[in-house]
Amino acid sequence: MQKGNGRAIVIGGGGGIGGAICRTLAQQHHHVVVADFDEARARDVLATLEGDGHTIEVLDVTNEGSVAAAFERIETQGPARVLVIASGGPQVHLGQHADVATLARDAWDRTLALNLSGAFCCLQAFARQRTAKPLAHGRVILLGSTAGSVAGSGVDIAYSASKAALLGMARQAAFELAPAGLTVNVVAPGPVGTPEFFRNTSGAIRERIAAMTLAGRLATPEEVSASVAYVASAQADFVTGATLAINGGVHMA
Repeated sequence: MQKGNGRAIVIGGGGGIGGAICRTLAQQHHHVVVADFDEARARDVLATLEGDGHTIEVLDVTNEGSVAAAFERIETQGPARVLVIASGGPQVHLGQHADVATLARDAWDRTLALNLSGAFCCLQAFARQRTAKPLAHGRVILLGSTAGSVAGSGVDIAYSASKAALLGMARQAAFELAPAGLTVNVVAPGPVGTPEFFRNTSGAIRERIAAMTLAGRLATPEEVSASVAYVASAQADFVTGATLAINGGVHMA
């Protein structure tokens, strides 16, 4: 019998937001699987986690075979109660000014493969495992974005479309997986000050984006991870099919 909150898989766990989620879940006594396509950065996050029983898993969410093999290995090591899908990102970065008339089809395809199809593959693999072997307080949490709900946030149309589609996918999955005791929710951040964000933006762009929030600043990865931890907790049994917006008032539903 596992102690604590059981195992939690964090897809994209090597990233700025994903790493913060891994650390917060570890602090709350989950045994974390840091799953990422980049083994080195997954190991870097692993080294920062409190407690023991944490592991890494290398996978490519755009490759169905890679996802299936990774989830099989994880399940063999011990079934996970929580799945967080924090992988993805824009393929056209802020400041490149690609619009619907100029976005390359390749960028569209790569963005949807990473943000939407990859998320579906991970969700499906986890759903198959947890419907076959349910666990109490099963959780799926998708990392969305304010860009999925509003226009003019500065990202390209492929990123906005992929994040909007996650909202519908989460609601339908919540409906279909409820009999197995799984909740499915979206945590949708606004602008977050991750290392990736700072690498791919100029100071002027960051100031303009921060000014869109009522707080006049970027969110921290830890503010996002705290929200994920709540949705992952046993206290959130009555929360499903929901989107928790962490956007500083950029979008008020």
